[in-house]
Amino acid sequence: MIEILKSVRLSKGSKIAISVWFILLMLVVIIFLALRFMSKDRIDYADMIVESEASPQVIACKEKCKEIGNIDRNNLAEFNACEKACEAIVPTIFSYNVRLKFENPIFRAQKHFVEITPLGVEWSDVAKSLNLGGIERVVQDSKDSHFVVITLDSPLDIGQNLGVLSYKSKILSNTLKYSIKQLILILVIGIGLWVLPVSCRAYFATFDRKYPKITQDSMLFSFSFKDKTFLSLSAVVILGLFVFHFWLGYPGFHISGDTYNSIGLAKNNAHPVFIAYVMQFLYFIFGKHLYYLFLFNLVPFYAGLLFLVWGFYIRFRSVFAILLLFPIFIGNIYFQNFIQYHSFALPMLLFCGYAMVLFMLLVPLSARKTKIMWWLIGIVFFCAILWRHNAIFSVFPVSFVFVYMWLCNRGINTKEFVKKYINGVIACAILCLCVVIIVPRALTVGGSYPANHPFLHQIAGACVPADDSSCFKDEWYYPHKGWEDIKALYEKYPLNADPFNVGWGYDEYRPIPPGKIDKLYSQWLKAILKYPINFAQHEWRFLQAMWIQNPGWIFDSKALQGKAWHPWHISLLSGFPESERSVIFTPAQEKIYDFLYEHRLLLNHFWGVVLSFGVMILSLILWLVKRDLRNGLLMFSFGVGFAGFFSALFIVLFTPVTESRYMSPILPLGLLAIIGFIAFMLDCKARHRADSVVDVGG
Repeated sequence: MIEILKSVRLSKGSKIAISVWFILLMLVVIIFLALRFMSKDRIDYADMIVESEASPQVIACKEKCKEIGNIDRNNLAEFNACEKACEAIVPTIFSYNVRLKFENPIFRAQKHFVEITPLGVEWSDVAKSLNLGGIERVVQDSKDSHFVVITLDSPLDIGQNLGVLSYKSKILSNTLKYSIKQLILILVIGIGLWVLPVSCRAYFATFDRKYPKITQDSMLFSFSFKDKTFLSLSAVVILGLFVFHFWLGYPGFHISGDTYNSIGLAKNNAHPVFIAYVMQFLYFIFGKHLYYLFLFNLVPFYAGLLFLVWGFYIRFRSVFAILLLFPIFIGNIYFQNFIQYHSFALPMLLFCGYAMVLFMLLVPLSARKTKIMWWLIGIVFFCAILWRHNAIFSVFPVSFVFVYMWLCNRGINTKEFVKKYINGVIACAILCLCVVIIVPRALTVGGSYPANHPFLHQIAGACVPADDSSCFKDEWYYPHKGWEDIKALYEKYPLNADPFNVGWGYDEYRPIPPGKIDKLYSQWLKAILKYPINFAQHEWRFLQAMWIQNPGWIFDSKALQGKAWHPWHISLLSGFPESERSVIFTPAQEKIYDFLYEHRLLLNHFWGVVLSFGVMILSLILWLVKRDLRNGLLMFSFGVGFAGFFSALFIVLFTPVTESRYMSPILPLGLLAIIGFIAFMLDCKARHRADSVVDVGG
């Protein structure tokens, strides 16, 4: 190794870094092999502590309620009635989640890394009186879980010690794979941080020398006392609105399995794995709290409002800039921000990122401040593109504006400009694809297949009307399932892909086992090409249902104060402060929330689509027809309109169900598109007035 490094022409620091990397790699392999050998014949022990009660009848009933319709839908009353009926059930069988308190910190169940196999149990004196029997009473939901389930016909006390479980452990190969993957990621990032900045800096420096940027006038930065007063007061108002929103909804509604996957640091990428790492970082720095994802809704939203108000005021010097606080009064945005869900955090990240870009177009900044803004914008969009699996369709169009901002005002002729613009957009597309493919794969631990059910559903949508069983391979099915089950399932759920393959429900309906499905994507493509009309009709039904619907997840005060009931949720929340386990209103807070809820303004999702499409088309027409009006603001309007409209199309294409939360980015993008277009018109008016003054003076 040392001889190889000596023969390579690298700096001393680079050689040391690579040597350290190889040493770490060898240590990881050695430690893994040693631990696996040590675990082979050893027996360890864990105390069994009753964690929570889970009535099987009640849980099964509530799972049925979820199948009736999620609380996102317009059947909230039906959902609540179903849940109340479930809670009225008197249990005859008692089931308990039992936490295993391991003695050994290494040889213990660890998600994705260490599995345990129970060998025997020594019951406590109290447990012996219940005649629990032997080890067969202890049921594992998962071998890598630190919980087991015990079911009996008499109740137990929460916190009761049931005895000691003996077990053997197995260090999974995932431990080695994950460690090596992390080391490779560190190496790739290190090389990237070493190579990319050097090459990019050299390219941009050469480009700047060849096509120097024409600097813009910075006279707008001379603020009067009135200007400083407005900017200060508007910042105070926005900060006050943020504090009020946080105080009213603290710690945010988080009772959702998807959210708990992120809060519980699940890293299988069934839901965006990046969020789990963000949460883990926040836990390490600030401790474990349940309001972090609430802040990911509020901070980007109010920061975006600040950039909009300040940008418009600094550019146009009008106190009417304060009217840009109007998104607060739209219930779709305001009330969904109480819900901790990546589906509602993404729109706010997009809102903030695009508002920052608009601010840069409106306000000329110094070179240092411009560089800081570019970094901040990059961080916001990096988070946004990883915050949902399909966020790339909403993020990528910002490249239309970025590349234009970089190339404009350099005196480049039209032909060369178009060529460089296309190359720049393609480069940004490649960068976006690299981020959404490489980063999740590098961070994922374990496996998940979140796209199985929508693809199976779309295959059914194409092939069931044609009664073509060849679209589904025989080896995909459960032994007791077949093509007739697919037909019946699609006819029953034409707008719901979940029953086809999700692992959390629909057990009696699911025709294909969850997990990897061989040749799924090739079969999907064949089905579309074979029956394009059927597929188009299937997607048209989704488009009608998704685009023309009122927003969901708008809760009244009682629903917002709901408490976790699922055993897994309760167990997960036990590691957090009790005051953060649900929203708890004071009487004053409840009155305020009820007043806001009763006077809420809700907009159908169709308005977001119309705004985005309208601004996109109008901007495109002006760009093609009025060459003298072309500028960054017009490109911004087109880019955001494009992002909103095509996001709506791709959401329809890849959505598993017609939940309104998937459409939540469209309205904020539509609003930003129209705000950008208004800025463009005001700028045109200001330029026309300035040109008129020059003509009169001449």
